[in-house]
Amino acid sequence: MKIIINIFKVLVYLVLFESFLIDKSAAFFPQINEPNQQELKSTAKQIEKTAIQLIELNQNEEAIRLLKLAVKLNPKEISLWISLAEAQYRIDKSYEALESLTQATELRSDEPSIYFRQASIYMNLNDPNKAKILIKKGLSINKNDERGYFQLGNAEIMLNNYTSALVAFKKSSKINSKFWQSINNEGLVLYELNNYKKAIIKFRSAIKISNDPEPMLALATVLYSSNNKSNESFNLAKIALKSNPKYVWKEYQAKQLWGKKLQKSAQLLFKNPEMKKIVKEAKEKSQ
Repeated sequence: MKIIINIFKVLVYLVLFESFLIDKSAAFFPQINEPNQQELKSTAKQIEKTAIQLIELNQNEEAIRLLKLAVKLNPKEISLWISLAEAQYRIDKSYEALESLTQATELRSDEPSIYFRQASIYMNLNDPNKAKILIKKGLSINKNDERGYFQLGNAEIMLNNYTSALVAFKKSSKINSKFWQSINNEGLVLYELNNYKKAIIKFRSAIKISNDPEPMLALATVLYSSNNKSNESFNLAKIALKSNPKYVWKEYQAKQLWGKKLQKSAQLLFKNPEMKKIVKEAKEKSQ
C-alpha cells in the first residue's frame, strides 16, 4: 500500500510537471510556479526510493518508467542511472542497461564499480574481451578490489586463459582471504591444469569458509576422479545436489565456469550406482 501511495504522489507531480512544459503560446496557459533545482532533486530522490522498492518486488517495468522520469528531473544523479541500469538488466534489456551505465561513467569516470557492472553484463552477453577491458579499467582506479580480480579471473576462464585466470584469483584471495569464491575458482582452474592435489586443497579451503554446494561437489568430483571412491566423495556429492540440484546438469556447471575436464569427471561420478537415486531426484527437481 505504501508503494502505491508513493507512486500516486509521483504521478500527481508528473502531471503538474508536464503541465508546466505545455507550449506557453497556448491561449489559456495555467499559471504554475516552476520548481527550483532543489525541489527537482528531492522529487527525483523520492522517485528513486519507490523505484528501488519496485525492483525488489520484481516490478521492473514500472521501476524503469519511474526512473526515466527521475533522470529527466535530475540527470546528474549517478545513482539514478545505476538503478535504471539494474532494472533494465533484470528484464534482459542488457544494451539499454549498458547505455545507462555509460551515462553514469560520464558523470563519474573515477568510480570502478560502474566499470565492473558493465563488465558483468558483457560477460553475460558472452563477450569476455569487452568485459576484460572494462575490468582492467576499474582495477586501474582501485588496485585492491578483490571482486574486480575475481571478475578478471572469470573473464580469463571464458577466454581459456587458465594461467592468467589463476593469477587473477590469487590476487583476489590475497586481498581477501575469506573470499571463498576466488579460492573455489582457483581450484576449478588448477583442475583444468591437471594439478589435482592443489585443486583439492583449494576446494577444502573454500568449504571451511562456506558450505556452498559448488566447492562440495567439485571436491567430491576431484576425489572420485583421483580413484578415491570413498564415502567422503559420495556424501559430499549428495549434500551438494540436495542443496542445489541444478549442478546435476553440465549446462549449469558450464555457466558456473566449470571446465570441460571437471564437467566430464562429474558425469562419471553421477553414473556410479551409489549416486543413482540422488541424481534422479536432482534431475526431477531442477527440470
